[in-house]
Amino acid sequence: MAYDKVLIIGGGVGPMAGVALHARIIQNTLSGGSDQGHLDLRHFSRSADVTDRTEYLLGRQAVSPAEGMARTIVMAAAGLGGHDAVIGVPCNTFHAPAIFRPFTDRVAVIAKASGVSLQVVHMLDETMALLKTVVPGSDFPGTGIIGLMSTTGTRASGVYDSLLAGAGFAALHVDDADQAVLHAAIYDPAWGIKATGQPGARATETLRGLAGKLADRGARAVILGCTELPLALTESSICGIPLVDPVLALARAMIREAAPAKLAPLPSTPEA
Repeated sequence: MAYDKVLIIGGGVGPMAGVALHARIIQNTLSGGSDQGHLDLRHFSRSADVTDRTEYLLGRQAVSPAEGMARTIVMAAAGLGGHDAVIGVPCNTFHAPAIFRPFTDRVAVIAKASGVSLQVVHMLDETMALLKTVVPGSDFPGTGIIGLMSTTGTRASGVYDSLLAGAGFAALHVDDADQAVLHAAIYDPAWGIKATGQPGARATETLRGLAGKLADRGARAVILGCTELPLALTESSICGIPLVDPVLALARAMIREAAPAKLAPLPSTPEA
């Protein structure tokens, strides 16, 4: 049997998002019904060495998250045994250009030193491709409004706004007051998803309410632009519109790039 490329999860950003990505990869792999049919995957979760992405983008943290994640890839590359790898980092905010570009530059240096190919999948680009498949009639360039729920750091970076504008869509954020609530549902030390690991009732109901507001304001879909959000909003749609999960997009892209024959078909999105 041909040895497929190794999958590397650069996790710890937050930790449960890495677990969710790992699960999505398993769920979307055509394994032939055996353990041995799954892809070789290395999951690294080194939260203490990867600084907070939002704090860095807002200028409150001097050390780039790219530095710690690059050290993770050095460790991963050392154990590849000469095999090529596909890398995914399950954090939307990490893909802001100020973080992602230095990271991919470092990965290129690591790959050259290791003598292997290290391909980094861009989760946000893959999310845009997934958006095209789940929004009815969304041949690109598209039209209309796409809701976006994200950390304050991702929102401030404007990275999704640029991607949506380039695809012909307008980004619709929650209003400023609700952004503070949204950010708290992710980061609050008492009830935020990062603190609790699994979303509690308060976080889940808060996020459902905010997604519903975006639907009421005319969004054709809502991008769950923080990898903690799909942990709470597990349904595929809300108020009759799709919820777009970047973790699912990343998982499917990693399988596609490593072993395309193993990528399971994407199930159709049921009506809410």
